[in-house]
Amino acid sequence: MFTLEAIGRGDRKAFFAKYAADIKTSVDEQPDGSIRIRMTVGSDDTAHPGNNPYLSSHLADALRIGCKLMRCPRVGGVQNPDLRKEWLAANRPNLQEQVDLFAAVGRQIESRGAGIASVKAIGARYASPDETWTKGLGHAPLTDDSVIARAVAEWADGDSVSAHVAYGNDFFCTRDVARSSGGNSVFSEPLRTWLSHEHGVRFMTPKELAAVISP
Repeated sequence: MFTLEAIGRGDRKAFFAKYAADIKTSVDEQPDGSIRIRMTVGSDDTAHPGNNPYLSSHLADALRIGCKLMRCPRVGGVQNPDLRKEWLAANRPNLQEQVDLFAAVGRQIESRGAGIASVKAIGARYASPDETWTKGLGHAPLTDDSVIARAVAEWADGDSVSAHVAYGNDFFCTRDVARSSGGNSVFSEPLRTWLSHEHGVRFMTPKELAAVISP
């Protein structure tokens, strides 16, 4: 949430329509005369606007009580330059397994119409055949701005749950019960039930979690 939702609600459509990964290529001649071409795909760290005041306040509170941030790895994905490395949770011993699990759970959530599914569908609706769904967002009418903003928030929610599973955490703490999103939310009752059965996710409200961890 401190990356995707740090982008202002009114700015999300334009941001993702313009965002592009940082792609670098190099060509080297080898001793045997052959040519080696290398390509690296990374995040454009200059694109993200950084923390907004609202989330900065909540982030400060979370860090104060010892919370850590989970990575949501995507090739060339968006990165918030204001997030420091020391704020990040330690990776599991098998990092590749963690990354693969994050991706797998994310795809499963998407296949159920939640997580990133909504924003991708909106972008694909307006994209031309040779455009990505992110570029398609830029063609969406102004009347879709609020819909796109909510869809990005749902994307963040889906990634948060995927990261929770990938990190092997014990409890997922949220007050969100998807009252306004219905079945297209990762926090809807059907998705909660599936996540609990399939991946052992234990949802708790802050009050319930406090009761568990209090001495």
